[in-house]
Amino acid sequence: MEATQPKTPMVSISGVNKHFGDLHALKDIDLTVGDGEVVVLIGPSGSGKSTLCRTINRLETVDSGDITVAGKPLPAEGRALANLRADVGMVFQHFNLFAHLTVLQNITLGPIKVRRTPKAKAEERARQLLERVGLSGKADVYPSQLSGGQQQRVAIARGLAMDPKLMMFDEPTSALDPEMINEVLDVMHDLAREGMTMVVVTHEMGFARRAANRVVFMAEGQIVETATPDEFFDNPQTERAQDFLSKVMTH
Repeated sequence: MEATQPKTPMVSISGVNKHFGDLHALKDIDLTVGDGEVVVLIGPSGSGKSTLCRTINRLETVDSGDITVAGKPLPAEGRALANLRADVGMVFQHFNLFAHLTVLQNITLGPIKVRRTPKAKAEERARQLLERVGLSGKADVYPSQLSGGQQQRVAIARGLAMDPKLMMFDEPTSALDPEMINEVLDVMHDLAREGMTMVVVTHEMGFARRAANRVVFMAEGQIVETATPDEFFDNPQTERAQDFLSKVMTH
């Protein structure tokens, strides 16, 4: 029997290097993220995880190497880059909501301005998404009236409102109080179950174990180890990963 052709990967990163002055932040990174796959990047602070995440929608440029999203090379600038960013939802550590806009306005701004979605349709979709993230009563409030966990769930709804091909999460819970972390992780876990392609930078090992298809462990700008969650957490292959896990899993 002939092997079926694999689907075009959602993200393909090949030979990527990035420097910040003398710091070699990313060293010859090769990584592929399949359509519908959840890849969780973990590792010590300063290992390059967030930088790698930010190169995928060109919030950081690279010094060398190639990145494609949905089979297309990353555009340098202009409308093509804006279109790419519309296809790649991004949720940051700090929620980056517009303080002067209501929750509903925050979510509909992108679809109306970038996707040219009619206002009524954008608002209907926004209300559906608010219900999905457990905030159906919050459409008309301002971000300052919400808890951190609620703001982050609005940020997720805002990303989803663009109907992205890929959702990126850069330490989405690290600015939250402990009791708010699970309400955000639960929404992300639901997305993962529904088949959303996701790249997640996180320190939440329980989420990595439950939701990831693959764990990518980074240290000092390099990918040290890639494995399924069970393989990685139960039997890490490298001393660097073993050392990292012994520190984070004991608390």
